[in-house]
Amino acid sequence: MRRVVRTDLLERGRLGEFETTPLGVGTARLGAFWQKRGISEGTSALSQALDMGVGLVDTADVYARGISERIVGRVVRTRPDTVVMTKVGLLKTPVGLVSATFGGDHRPGMGGLRAAGRADTCFSPKYVREAARRCLKRQGRDELDILLLHEPHAADLQCDDVVGELNRMKQSGMIRAWGASVRDADAARALLEAPGATWLQIPVNLGDTSTLETVRSHPGRDRVTTVGIAVLGDGTLMRRAAASGMDGPRIVATLVEGVHRMDGVDAVLLGMSTPRHVRDNIGAIARGAVEHDIRRLEETL
Repeated sequence: MRRVVRTDLLERGRLGEFETTPLGVGTARLGAFWQKRGISEGTSALSQALDMGVGLVDTADVYARGISERIVGRVVRTRPDTVVMTKVGLLKTPVGLVSATFGGDHRPGMGGLRAAGRADTCFSPKYVREAARRCLKRQGRDELDILLLHEPHAADLQCDDVVGELNRMKQSGMIRAWGASVRDADAARALLEAPGATWLQIPVNLGDTSTLETVRSHPGRDRVTTVGIAVLGDGTLMRRAAASGMDGPRIVATLVEGVHRMDGVDAVLLGMSTPRHVRDNIGAIARGAVEHDIRRLEETL
């Protein structure tokens, strides 16, 4: 018998300081015209996701060189119940590099300007505040819902000046909450110990729960909303799961629900860039994943 896991990913509930859905839509490729993704298509894709019930959106100042943020601002302007997570600090734009040069404590590398180049970061208080100000302008908003540092190291999150500035930005009403999107367990641990931090994005999927295990065992986990990112892996998980005979949307629903039901994961982020992908993937998630599929992929991956 095929037992379907009925998801609540599209049901609004309390997440940290907000009422929103546990499913969030990632916007990294919206408006990336060099990947043949136009502004109109990106606007339609995000609108479609919100129409289908998604209430949480993730963006960053470097996504599509700021175009993604403008699309987000345009779409959520008429949907005040949408919660937006905004990341800053990854240096992949000329504006960011210039700002970091004058607002940081070292001269950043320019590798992030190359398509496959490793980007430098800057999290100095002056840079973070200025980056957030530019985000507000691009999104057309008076305050940011959630400001996240974009791939900081543990040392960045242990800096009193950085943490102090983020808390001052919250107290002044510039942001409503803050946290970090991290790459490893050390940074996750540092975020959980940072005074005032309430949001954490971590990589987690059916093939890798290493960072999640650190979060689960930390005494500060209950005061932080943890969002699973990279739930489809780097593409290899989809290819390996395809050997099971499932179609793409069914695999996506299985991988997303498999992460969402893990202890310690409060929400899940799924990147989508076309209206068709949105309809197929969110439609499959709304129908629910099959318990047998989840167990099979857990064993395989």
